[in-house]
Amino acid sequence: MMAAETRVRRPLSNSPTGFDELALRRRYLRQRRRLDARGWTTMWVTVAAVMGWLFIAGFAGLGH
Repeated sequence: MMAAETRVRRPLSNSPTGFDELALRRRYLRQRRRLDARGWTTMWVTVAAVMGWLFIAGFAGLGH
């Protein structure tokens, strides 16, 4: 019987090469597309800034 197969996981900081197994390359691409915590925070701050600007511009237009 063959011994249990152990898989070495490389950190995702380096992009995989053609010599890496297909599962590792797929996992790398999937994690690259996903928004991390910093991406979500940036998105929410941007949305809040735009909404705040619209709120201020709206009231400035009404008071004018």
